[in-house]
Amino acid sequence: MHKTSFAIIMSLILMITIQGSALATPSSAEGKGKQVMLANNGNAKYGIFVRSDATEMDKHAAQELTTYLTQVTGAAFQIFEGTTPPGGPMIVVGRSALTESLVPELTGQSLGEDGFVIAAAQRYLMIAGSHPRGTMYGVNYFLDTYVGVKWYSPSYTFVPTFPKLKVCIHYDVQVPRFQYREMYVNDGSNEQYRAYNLLNGKYRDRHTHVPQSEPELNSWSTYWPYDVHNFKKIVPQTSYHYGNQLLAMDENVRSTAAANLISRVTQHVYEGKDASYGFSQEDTTWNPDPDSLAFAALHGGTLAAPIMDMVGDVATRVKAAIPNARIGTLAYMFTEKAPTNMTLPDNVVVTFAPIDKDHGRALNDPKNGLSKQNVEQWAQITDHILVWDYLIDFLGGGYVMPYPSVYAMGETIQFLADIPSVKGYFGQHMAGLTAPISIGLADLRAWVGAKLLWNPDQDYHELIDEFVNGYYGEAAPYMSQYIDLLHQAFAQSDDKLTITTPITSSFLSFDLMRQADDLFAQAVAATTNPVHLQHVQRTRTEVDYTILMQYVDYLIEAQRRSIVWDPDYDNRYARFKTYTTDVINYKSKGTMASLYQLIDVRRTLPTAPGFVSTLPYSDWLDFQDHRFRLYEPAGTTLVNDVKASDNAAARVKGSTNQWAIQLHDTELPREGRWNLFASVRIDPGTGSSGVAAMNYGFISAAGGGRASIDYGLLADGEYHFMALPWTYEYNPNESNRYYWFAPPNSTAIQNLYIDRIIAVRQ
Repeated sequence: MHKTSFAIIMSLILMITIQGSALATPSSAEGKGKQVMLANNGNAKYGIFVRSDATEMDKHAAQELTTYLTQVTGAAFQIFEGTTPPGGPMIVVGRSALTESLVPELTGQSLGEDGFVIAAAQRYLMIAGSHPRGTMYGVNYFLDTYVGVKWYSPSYTFVPTFPKLKVCIHYDVQVPRFQYREMYVNDGSNEQYRAYNLLNGKYRDRHTHVPQSEPELNSWSTYWPYDVHNFKKIVPQTSYHYGNQLLAMDENVRSTAAANLISRVTQHVYEGKDASYGFSQEDTTWNPDPDSLAFAALHGGTLAAPIMDMVGDVATRVKAAIPNARIGTLAYMFTEKAPTNMTLPDNVVVTFAPIDKDHGRALNDPKNGLSKQNVEQWAQITDHILVWDYLIDFLGGGYVMPYPSVYAMGETIQFLADIPSVKGYFGQHMAGLTAPISIGLADLRAWVGAKLLWNPDQDYHELIDEFVNGYYGEAAPYMSQYIDLLHQAFAQSDDKLTITTPITSSFLSFDLMRQADDLFAQAVAATTNPVHLQHVQRTRTEVDYTILMQYVDYLIEAQRRSIVWDPDYDNRYARFKTYTTDVINYKSKGTMASLYQLIDVRRTLPTAPGFVSTLPYSDWLDFQDHRFRLYEPAGTTLVNDVKASDNAAARVKGSTNQWAIQLHDTELPREGRWNLFASVRIDPGTGSSGVAAMNYGFISAAGGGRASIDYGLLADGEYHFMALPWTYEYNPNESNRYYWFAPPNSTAIQNLYIDRIIAVRQ
């Protein structure tokens, strides 16, 4: 209630400010610093000065300042270039003899590449960093914090109106907490948007070979060495490969890696790039050789030990040839756990990537205890850690599903800020370059994350409120309620947010979606500004998507609870299409066109199978085809099928042996023991009794199994329930258990269909 009331009050204040802005001044005008009147009733009181021999970045920053101050005040601010400022009050942009004489920090190392000072002295207001990138950030920070310009998204900037603009200038020294800051979002290649929000990371562009930036922006941090998952690229000889990775303790591997990295770093320097390169494990498992296993046993039993011993040795050899060379590597999957009794050379940057943690809960949450312990142990081994955080689902429900990771992100960044060894942060919002722009909470997550990476001492709830009020306008109270409702629903569940979380997760309940749908309806009704309305509707897509995918489940629950509920399917689907027409992929390698095809498969209410019709609802569960994971490269898809219980089924051709249809334990219950029954049929082919019509199995680290079903049992082309011979019971220590179904890879059948899987409590 407190948050809701606060949001309503803030929304009213925002509307009053916008409507009465002709008489307003920014809040930064208050305080005990020097009061500076920049404009008064259309008259500019200051000029803007930049040295004529300044860098293109300095000049661009001065021009941005001129442009935005003119827009905000309506006054014609002028920019001056030369060797010294002309007479009269001046905003001096950039480092020079003048600013150095008045701002001593500019001549030292305390500001780093990104820090800056905003100060008033004599007739000058100075904005300068020790480096041009710091000056650029200083101008952007000044426009944001002192003037009120907000770059909320790549396509939306809020520019206030202040004909009378007065600011209060303290001696404001700003240095970011994190040396490397990147929110990996699809910002439409809008590098200026990143710079406005004080982000300095461009790793994704280095990784995907996007052309270099424009000169006025081409100053991205090189702290994080380029390239990952490249062991076999750096050491290409197959005789040195072992168990998907390398023979980590082999001298020939190390000498080869060092020689090839020296060559690559040398080429980087020749091309005008930084003297660094990555050397890290392939993106898969490792079945290590005996020597590596023996070394791991001596250092805490973690496979990170032989890998880090190799990387550290190689990095030392590279440094002997190129003294300023740096090598990047990963603490990821089988190397996430830090080794004991080891240190790393100072020229190694470790990327800590806890992919298996619960991304809906902070890194220091008790449910992420192992990952918290791991990063703290890495901090004892090295002073150079960059954390790769996972902020979105890109393999399960996808980019457009509700993904309440904003609170966890804020708390994680604040936790990491207290670990001095953590120098950088990479917030991953997508897997490739075709994720949606400004869908769901993507803009909110990126903006709040950027603010915290500069200054993690800020209250992230207040940042969320600021964004919501500026981005949604009159709809802000309802959007605040939705964001909090979504996060609380997840926090109260036993679900886990991963990169494969399904759209059918239990926290996305019928009750939550009904409440969310009502809040969005109120938000739309309250909004008169078309831009804010667009923001509301593009955020609403995540609720529409969830309801479109689960409407039959919700209808069943409504029926059982005697609740009258209309999914408004046709109108909802039309709206969803309207606001996702520009989306290419809804998940990694999953096109929007393929999602539309899934939604086009209209379902009906299924009836209960006879063998459970007398059981209470709590003792049996119906997992319909939309809960399956489909292996799309094999041609697996959902289709309408009049023989299926809900008029739909998962189908795959018979001429493949892929485990094409799967039911993962993320869908299955967390308590009790369960027997499972699959409803299957085939389109008959050339098979006969005695040959397999299909294969199926259960994958589990604790033991699984596989079996087949005879063609003769399915030859009639009708659905039959088949008992799966493995009792299911949830195991929190296993993260990848599932049932799978595969065709026989022959002409015995034309197609295999799985309609539903019924779970019955033992």
